[in-house]
Amino acid sequence: MSRIEKIRAFLRDRNAAGIFIKGLPSIRYFSGFSGEDSLLYIDPSQAVIITDARYSLQAKEESPDFLMIDEGESFWTKLDKINYPDGVLNFDGAGFTFDDYQALSTKLDSRKLMTVDLMPLRTVKEAEEISLLKKAVEISDLAFQGFLAKIGAGMRENQMAALLEYEMRKFGSEKTAFSTIVASGKRSAMPHGLATEKVVEKGDFVTFDFGAVYNGYHSDITRTIVIGKAEQWQKEVYHIVREAQNLGINSIRAGLTGQVLDAIVRSYISEKGYGEYFTHGLGHGVGLQIHELPVASKRGVEKLLPSMVLTIEPGVYIADKGGVRIEDMVVITPSGCDILTQSSKELFEID
Repeated sequence: MSRIEKIRAFLRDRNAAGIFIKGLPSIRYFSGFSGEDSLLYIDPSQAVIITDARYSLQAKEESPDFLMIDEGESFWTKLDKINYPDGVLNFDGAGFTFDDYQALSTKLDSRKLMTVDLMPLRTVKEAEEISLLKKAVEISDLAFQGFLAKIGAGMRENQMAALLEYEMRKFGSEKTAFSTIVASGKRSAMPHGLATEKVVEKGDFVTFDFGAVYNGYHSDITRTIVIGKAEQWQKEVYHIVREAQNLGINSIRAGLTGQVLDAIVRSYISEKGYGEYFTHGLGHGVGLQIHELPVASKRGVEKLLPSMVLTIEPGVYIADKGGVRIEDMVVITPSGCDILTQSSKELFEID
């Protein structure tokens, strides 16, 4: 089934007449268009992309199955050129601002608009998507391998982040998947500690959370190292997190909920005496967005299905001391999962 037909089946199931799509990841997924300032409209007989002259050539190349409206009036006025069937019209609420919604509802007068969530339609990945995700992960892996040989005590966190981002671009990343996290020393106890001007010192844990983007698809990897020689407490915490992550990966099976998977790993960390220091969910889906469904956390009620892509990223964060997180991306299979991330999970001690 083509992705346009997937949307049309979605509309039939909801007894909806048509749908407006404005979220960039969903626009790219359903049309192939990777530009900005655009809007899709799809109904049983039409597939339309509204954009402007800056993107005309790009839209023709990337979205040949869509009628393009790109000339003349302001963005929302172009809606007047579409003939709409009778009935309720859907829109992807996550992609619309309140101002967008007001503009859309004003143009459609008394028509009933109903918000919908399109992310579930993108959760089970197609073979081509998995191939693109593998390439994004490969870029991250290659970048990290080269990066480790170039860092050491005395560098600032933001210098390390810039170097890591350069290495990803060198191997083909379009951009960073998100703001690169480099958190050292006591700051490594911050799960989302963005890189600062802090100087990395001997004895510091350093957590790197980073990702590449390839043809729109994201990777997400976390590794924690020690600058200099690791102390015993660092080795202990690192070992617990690594074993917890292995347990999570080995426990995955289709039909399990993310909630249950999270509980398995959380119980292990609690048994080791660090339960209070595992302060976030176990993982999340990845695709055209860095955070997608499914969710492996206390909120993860969805069942895991083959070809879903998930991160497994337990962590232990001890305030005023330091923390560890290890994260891989996996593809769920009928009997378990395939691990995409290949970077070593040994505790690196960098001189």
